[in-house]
Amino acid sequence: MVAQTRIDAIRRMRQSGASLQQIASRFGISRQRASQLLAKYYGSTRIRDLLTSTDLVRLAGCTQSYIRKLQRRGVIQPAKVVGRGRKLWKPETISTVNIYADSHRCRVCNRPLPSNRQVYCSHMCYIEAYKYKNRPEQARKLHRERVTKWIADHREQARQIEQRKQRKYRAKKLARRYHDT
Repeated sequence: MVAQTRIDAIRRMRQSGASLQQIASRFGISRQRASQLLAKYYGSTRIRDLLTSTDLVRLAGCTQSYIRKLQRRGVIQPAKVVGRGRKLWKPETISTVNIYADSHRCRVCNRPLPSNRQVYCSHMCYIEAYKYKNRPEQARKLHRERVTKWIADHREQARQIEQRKQRKYRAKKLARRYHDT
C-alpha cells in the first residue's frame, strides 16, 4: 500500500507537467507503476489543466502543421514543454487558434488563407476582386455593401475607427489654422 501523501505528491508532479518517467525516477518506481497509481486513485494519468498537441489539434479542428505555424509566428505559445519537446497547451489556446483562423480568410471566398498568401487564397480570387476595377459604379456599390455589412458585424471596432478619424480630422484642421495665421 502506498501512503496517501506519496500519491498526492505524484499527482501534484503530474499536474505540474512532469512526465511519467520523471515521476518514476523521483519516487523510485517504474513508469508503469506511476501510471497505475494515478489511474487507480484519480481515474486518469492525464494532465487535467493542460492539453497535449494532439488534443489541441482535435478540439481546434486544425492540423499539427497549422499549430506549428501559429507557434512560429508567435500567435500561440505552449504553457509547458516536457519530456522530449512534448508541448502542453492551456485550454484558452483553442479559442485563440479559432479567432486567428477566422480573421485570416480570403476577402473574396472567405476560405482560410494558405501560409504563402496575405489577402486572397488563389489567383482566381485575386482576379475576382479586381473584376470591378474598371467599372467604378459597380465597384462603389459593392464596396458600400461590404462596408455596411462589416460595420454591422463589428460595431465596436467601427466606433473606434470613427473616433480615430475624427481626432485626425480635428488635428489636421488645427494645424491648417495654425499655418494660416
